[in-house]
Amino acid sequence: MKITKVEAIPVRQKGEIKKINDSAQDGIIIKVYTDEGIVGYGEVDSAPWVVKAVIDSPVSHRICQGLGQAIIGEDPFETEKIWEKMFLYSMFYGRRGVVIHAMSGIDIALWDIKGKALNMPICKLLGGTYRDKVRAYGSTLMPYTPEEAAEEALKWKEQGFTAVKMGWGGFELPQSECVKLVEASRNAIGDDMDLMLDVGFIPSSDFPVTAASRLLLINEIRQFNPYWIEEAVYPDDYEGYKMLAERTDVRIAGGENETTRYGFKQLIEECKLDILQPDITRCGGLTEAKRIGTMALAHNTTVIPHAWSSGIVIAASLHFIASQPNSDLLEYCVWDTPIRKEMLKQDFTLKDGYVDVPKGPGLGIEIDDEAIEKYRCDVF
Repeated sequence: MKITKVEAIPVRQKGEIKKINDSAQDGIIIKVYTDEGIVGYGEVDSAPWVVKAVIDSPVSHRICQGLGQAIIGEDPFETEKIWEKMFLYSMFYGRRGVVIHAMSGIDIALWDIKGKALNMPICKLLGGTYRDKVRAYGSTLMPYTPEEAAEEALKWKEQGFTAVKMGWGGFELPQSECVKLVEASRNAIGDDMDLMLDVGFIPSSDFPVTAASRLLLINEIRQFNPYWIEEAVYPDDYEGYKMLAERTDVRIAGGENETTRYGFKQLIEECKLDILQPDITRCGGLTEAKRIGTMALAHNTTVIPHAWSSGIVIAASLHFIASQPNSDLLEYCVWDTPIRKEMLKQDFTLKDGYVDVPKGPGLGIEIDDEAIEKYRCDVF
């Protein structure tokens, strides 16, 4: 089997794109075609048209090539070889950031092809399944008033989630207001539901985004028993992450903006993060996520992928989580955007707080090509 074509399709919801932390307002779907008629699907949670340029760009020279043409003719089963080839051939302009994001989407599609060709779900190809269902936490944005925060948190408890994450949004308010938002959220859901807090790295009017200021905030909201505190400092502030991990007994989580095993090596060995959050559509795809998971296991570190986009990343994350002994939670984006809701012909059903791992071949999902074309946006 040989790869014959790589297609990068930007998709975008109709109407206004709001400047909020909802990356499911647009996206980019990756389709990899083969000479045997099998098509693999992936996606990237990044800047869609930048990703498209990375994939569609022509050859400049040996180590400066667009990713799409670089892998034409390769055997899609050779995922690790192809990963290293893409990494090498983009060396001039890559190594981190959006190039690794683009590689991630292609890599997911290759694993989808392998699973379809072998009639096996990806989780089995990754080494086996430790679980056939995964506890999901409803992932939403933090409102700006205590009343709205309480309503938002309670809504997802009533929908059957046993855990909820409130992120960004209201956390840009002064620290005293942030504490009130967390208090209202906890009081609304009670003590029998896990509460994750993604405080983000947008400075508030009274505190900069530094480890010292975040430690003050963590000490104030610790009384509300957060399951973890996420992205409390800038992604490259490794010393800040280390300080927080050493100075509080609250779990410190991060890594959704990190890429490759090289970046995660720093988060594990230097920062001592409690929870690693590689995004399968950004960190390097399933091939690199497996390497990250193995490295984390050697350091007794938990890995819980970030997943805020279409159902493709949810499926990829479920397969990864199922195959990892040190992973046990699924981020379930609950925002009602077309990219999130319409790319699949079926949604993932929550039952008793859990979501089943897809059992079909490859990603195990049925992608709606008509919806992709409906929201296709080649010119922005």
